[in-house]
Amino acid sequence: MVFTIYNYVSDKKAQRNKIFLEQNLITLVEQGEKVVHYANNATIITDTQFALLSSGNCLMTEKLPVNNMYCSTMFFFDNSALTKFFIKYASLIDKISSKVGKAKEPFVVFQKDDFVRSYITSLKLIHSQTSAFSEMKLELKFEELMLHLLEKYPESILSFQLSNQNEYSDLELRKAVEQNITNNLTLEELAFLCHTSVSTFKRRFLKLYNLTPRQYFLQRKMEIASSLLLQNENPGEVFYKVGFENHSSFSQSFKQMYGVSPKQFQQQKLTFSQQSLID
Repeated sequence: MVFTIYNYVSDKKAQRNKIFLEQNLITLVEQGEKVVHYANNATIITDTQFALLSSGNCLMTEKLPVNNMYCSTMFFFDNSALTKFFIKYASLIDKISSKVGKAKEPFVVFQKDDFVRSYITSLKLIHSQTSAFSEMKLELKFEELMLHLLEKYPESILSFQLSNQNEYSDLELRKAVEQNITNNLTLEELAFLCHTSVSTFKRRFLKLYNLTPRQYFLQRKMEIASSLLLQNENPGEVFYKVGFENHSSFSQSFKQMYGVSPKQFQQQKLTFSQQSLID
């Protein structure tokens, strides 16, 4: 089917999961938060927001709200629906596209407004009254929302890009690596986002960087950490910013690379800097 609606409710805390979206998705979060990772970007969708997500490989985590009940309405649509929309309203879109830049993104996030809140209610109503006309109604509902977004957020809508579900090029793989240095993804998750096997990912990584993924990520995290420490950031906060789960493992890795603890490194560098000013 071109369009599908699914009302999702859960009271279980969801860990980060590898998800293959067979269709594009309009995710209308009503309670809780959804964290989504694509290869080159990530986002958090709160219950005051909704998002368009492209099909393909991504990582998802659902965070429960205070009342411990995650709830969302999901409106799936395939590539043909989006293509049909852009063809049908080509003359309107051409006028808009000439005025805005179009940096392509695998997802776009919007704030809910009164229109969207009413839209969710009407979408649920159609879903609860299945009939021979349901598919046609859903097509109209899809157009309705897309026209609203095109009018209100033209640049964001025109930046939405259908995902590349083929194996990533070297440039795309590099971008994925650089964007996820501090995101603490596993090697398996990163390979999944790049639409490749772990063994192929490791082989290509070694060819591109002349280091194993573990060596490269540790080196880059330590470089970022040292830079943050030189900006006088608290070592107790730096470990989190560079993707370590706890302070002790961060301190151990930092000392192996620099020979001193993060705190000692910071004190030595700042003392040297102050002495240089005095001299």
